[in-house]
Amino acid sequence: MKSFTINEPINIDGIGLHTGVKTNVILNPAPLNSGIFFNRIDKTTIIPAKWDNVISTKFSTNIASNGVEVKTVEHLLSALAGLHINNCEILIDNVEVPILDGSSNVFVERILEKGIKEQGSEQKILEIVKPVKFSCDYGYAELAPNSPKDEGLNINLESSFEGKYEDQDIKIKNLNGNYIESISKARTFGFFQEIEYLKSQNLIKGGSLDNAIVIKDKKPLNKDGLRYDNELMRHKVLDVVGDLYLSGYPIIGTYKGFKTGHFITNNLLKELFKSKENYKIHKIN
Repeated sequence: MKSFTINEPINIDGIGLHTGVKTNVILNPAPLNSGIFFNRIDKTTIIPAKWDNVISTKFSTNIASNGVEVKTVEHLLSALAGLHINNCEILIDNVEVPILDGSSNVFVERILEKGIKEQGSEQKILEIVKPVKFSCDYGYAELAPNSPKDEGLNINLESSFEGKYEDQDIKIKNLNGNYIESISKARTFGFFQEIEYLKSQNLIKGGSLDNAIVIKDKKPLNKDGLRYDNELMRHKVLDVVGDLYLSGYPIIGTYKGFKTGHFITNNLLKELFKSKENYKIHKIN
């Protein structure tokens, strides 16, 4: 697969979900081998979008370099991963990526409007060759080699919403081929009874029914309902895709998990990179 960047700069602005601050973002084309990186133009600091720059996974994935932070990077990274863009500069003038409608769909649509540019070299992919797993007291995730019949990135999730919503599972085959339709429109979500706690933690200052699904009595409060029957699980897949892209590569393998979140996926990447025997980085046609 060729390397890709975007055709021309893309301007996007909005408020941050947790901070409520207004942020302007410009997605810029980037040369081969640049990777994905944030440029905090108000702080003149470059922050590569890498797993080892993650400093917090509490209700969002936040990365930093030299004490300068960018919060809630997962939806934008998910969009770039879903569109196979592996070289992009992200100019950002405040601390948090805009939440927009709570999904990655606005990013995807704006990028497709401007177009994607093929670059003159194959991009490297990371293939899982040995299973790795991370567990904690409430859930786990693992990355394993694909079975012979599987291609690309496959994601199998189970979840328990502990009585607040119907428990669900989801299996997405070869996500690399159907991200836009099956995943990109799924919005972030929360539960009505948790809102006061989140506010007490200085979070969701920019949250509303315009950018999040809120579940009360096992039903969405959003007047238009859900975009997919299993939108909550599809959004969990969207987050996994964004968090996995902090590996620095598209991944070929199968991700399985129970009650996964940003913390579990980031720690899974740490396990993966503990040994080069766990993976192989190469180019594919």
